[in-house]
Amino acid sequence: MERYAGVKSAERMFDIIELLNQCRGANIGDLSRTSGFSRRAVDRMLISLTKYGYVRRLETDGKYYLTHLVRKLSDGFSEEEWITDVASPILIELCKDVTWPCDLATFINDAMYLRDTTRRFSPFSIDWVTVGHRFPMMISATGRVYLSYCPDDEREEILDLLRKSKDQFDLLVNKPKYVENFLEETRKHEYGIRCRQHIYDGRTDSLAVPILYGSRVLGTIGIVGIASAITGQELADRYIEKLVAAKDKLELEIKKIKI
Repeated sequence: MERYAGVKSAERMFDIIELLNQCRGANIGDLSRTSGFSRRAVDRMLISLTKYGYVRRLETDGKYYLTHLVRKLSDGFSEEEWITDVASPILIELCKDVTWPCDLATFINDAMYLRDTTRRFSPFSIDWVTVGHRFPMMISATGRVYLSYCPDDEREEILDLLRKSKDQFDLLVNKPKYVENFLEETRKHEYGIRCRQHIYDGRTDSLAVPILYGSRVLGTIGIVGIASAITGQELADRYIEKLVAAKDKLELEIKKIKI
């Protein structure tokens, strides 16, 4: 009977791992509702998984995520998880240094999505967007820098996808000169800033740089400012060296992990 209980416990733990892999981050309440297990049971399993390094809790959003050690168990671990795993402490360190909120974003389907943020730690946070927030490719700092540094064939696929979109900002792709200009400007300066001509959130401005792995762009790391106090260009003028140093540190950490 004791052996059977142990097997059931192991099965439940793998169920929790599978749920975390599917939802890419969840809190105890989310996992309890989805799995049907009690909150107390879920909490115990998360403690065990954290102890052995397969799961970690992000301070920035209070959710649990799989770590890169899950590769020992399954090939189902996605890049977003291990990027977030190594990026969180670097983001927090950068935020302490510059005071402004700092973000990590990755590309999914047709837009950039917020994967981690220090907004809850910064006294200058005014837009409480959460993990999963969508940033348009054509006008956000993170989208523009991703398009500027991703491989040519990937860029063409993304631009073709945006041409079929009904989103007003995505349709800026139909203005070839607009695209050419921001690609050239971003590559020249080696960072991207938000487009102020076409505004989707006038309260903030932002700066971003690419997270590179060989010829690939794994995501972006950036700084968000209050538009009435500082522009994206001013963020770059003041903090680009610190942002690039954080990006370099993150890229070194990523190289330690076998893909």
